[in-house]
Amino acid sequence: MRLEQAQHRAGDAAPSTRPLKAETAFVDPQLERLFTQSLRRQLENLLQAVPLDEQQEQLREQMETLASTLLQDGQADHQQLVDLFAETASQLFRVYRQSELGEAQDTRQFFTRTGCVMAVKDAVHTCKDIYRVRAFIRGIDQAIRAQSTQGSAQPLHVLYPACGPFAPLLLPLIRHYKAQPQAGLRPLRITLIDIQEGAVQVLHNLIRDLDIEDYIEDVLCMDVMDYRPAQPVDLLVLEAMQRGFSREGHLSMARHLSRFLAADALMIPERIRVRAFLNEGQAEFVDQWQDAGYTHSSKVKPEAAATRVELGAILDLTLDSLRQLKEIQLGQGASVLECGRVQLPKDQPDLSHKLMLYCVEATTFGQEGVREYDSGISHPLPDTAVCIDFRPRAAEPDDLLLKSGDHIQFYYKLTGQPGFMPTWA
Repeated sequence: MRLEQAQHRAGDAAPSTRPLKAETAFVDPQLERLFTQSLRRQLENLLQAVPLDEQQEQLREQMETLASTLLQDGQADHQQLVDLFAETASQLFRVYRQSELGEAQDTRQFFTRTGCVMAVKDAVHTCKDIYRVRAFIRGIDQAIRAQSTQGSAQPLHVLYPACGPFAPLLLPLIRHYKAQPQAGLRPLRITLIDIQEGAVQVLHNLIRDLDIEDYIEDVLCMDVMDYRPAQPVDLLVLEAMQRGFSREGHLSMARHLSRFLAADALMIPERIRVRAFLNEGQAEFVDQWQDAGYTHSSKVKPEAAATRVELGAILDLTLDSLRQLKEIQLGQGASVLECGRVQLPKDQPDLSHKLMLYCVEATTFGQEGVREYDSGISHPLPDTAVCIDFRPRAAEPDDLLLKSGDHIQFYYKLTGQPGFMPTWA
């Protein structure tokens, strides 16, 4: 983020007097502390040569406990979830450590034609994103049950691309099904895909330790954009995005894979809504989280929400709307998708001190979902290239200079660095 613009829009009187503080992390700090304590216990077990079969049994029991707790109608409170996820993460990290990845397998991060690919050493931490995992586990379970009531006894082909080393949005549920067979559910044929060789190596070991091989049709190490299934996909589970629907290739992957879905297929999340709003950086990212400890939609303060200027939805993505997005081809093989259009309010004097922000909210299935600040993927993302009612002293080539009352047309870049591109309209 460019310091001058960030500080100007935060409302500082002088650019050098008060830089913005770091944002509160989406992972509860207490979870990190408990996770470290649990890792120490795991290390002690390794040093004491705990038999592999005993370690595997501990992992299976923990994953079963995680899934069954998340599926209960009566929601566990936040502290119970923190304790549960800390212990689960430590069990998963045992599998990761024992996989003994080489440095290149573990640390390589790179860009493909559709976006950034996270290093395995970073991807393993996504299993600690409490409310993201919860929303997907509950949503996927409901989707599988919905598809099992359609009268077909044929196996349900579930595809989970860009799944990472732990496939955390699905495998706890599959272990739960293994431990407690569910009457009336269609048989599952699961295909897992990840482009990282190290992630696939860990994934094979995890599937073995969970004893769920009979559910897994295939584990593929490949670029999702090259995947073409032999049989139609009945349930697509896809989450390859970062805050503000940026950096990763979720949208490109979804468009590619939608061609291979069965006529009655479901996509999880079934809806992703991105909206744009304006707010002062200090109010949005600092003041309201001073005493929060962790971020969550329930902790958004009314005072911070009151200073926002809502602009509206710029992308509402469902399986139907995905297939109707208008693509515009540009030079050098690049293209963009046409998204929403909004108008800046007129005659509002404080817009020059506000950031443009993009916020993602995802409905996994039914009433289950991730709201703003519930997860790392739903933290608002500032766009510091948008300058409203002011001209920066040191302009950048990509600055978009706007004034109150202007209309903004949003496009989505389908490049190696995907994200929204606002333009004057």
